[in-house]
Amino acid sequence: MLPDPPRPHELRALGILAGETRVITIDEVWWRVHKTDGDHVLAWNALRTFGPLLRFDPHHLPRGEDPGRGVWYGASTPDAALAEAFQVDRTIDRARYRPYLTGLSFARPLTVLDVAADSHGAWATRAGGTYAISTGPHTITQHWARTVIDAHPDLEGLRYNSRFAGAPCLALFLPAADAMPDRPKLSLPLTHPDLASRIAGAAKRLGYGVV
Repeated sequence: MLPDPPRPHELRALGILAGETRVITIDEVWWRVHKTDGDHVLAWNALRTFGPLLRFDPHHLPRGEDPGRGVWYGASTPDAALAEAFQVDRTIDRARYRPYLTGLSFARPLTVLDVAADSHGAWATRAGGTYAISTGPHTITQHWARTVIDAHPDLEGLRYNSRFAGAPCLALFLPAADAMPDRPKLSLPLTHPDLASRIAGAAKRLGYGVV
């Protein structure tokens, strides 16, 4: 069970040690699946300021617009991006909301707090938590995100493990906004023929359906 985080001043005093961060280089490609139709559509490179909704949303409660806090999620593999995007009913719907698979590389290196299982440090444990920070209830992990930002307002994001695919993922915060590129490496609708075999392979590995 993941406990609640310490208070911000305690996290600040704890600090972040060498090995507990990860540099995301400009050569890496990160992936996200995003809708392009329907309500509340955001650009592929935009941070969402409404929340909290998802795992590491740092927005203040009650839920609503929080312009001072934003979040952007990405995955290290296309399969992980698909797993995260369609986790609710475990069916990859290629048509509803016209979803796209977009790959991008950041415009500058990013330094993020690494709470993934392959981190060279153990910040989550040292801070009084556990590696369940990647899988615990959203209400608790959002509390951790808010507290981390209160303690380290310049932190550019978190690297963690996908709950459904196991691969590393990113949750980036507002200090990372200027690292977003103007153009993606690749961006295709999930209905594109070139993605058919990739989607079929991801669905088979994950046990998801495809429509």
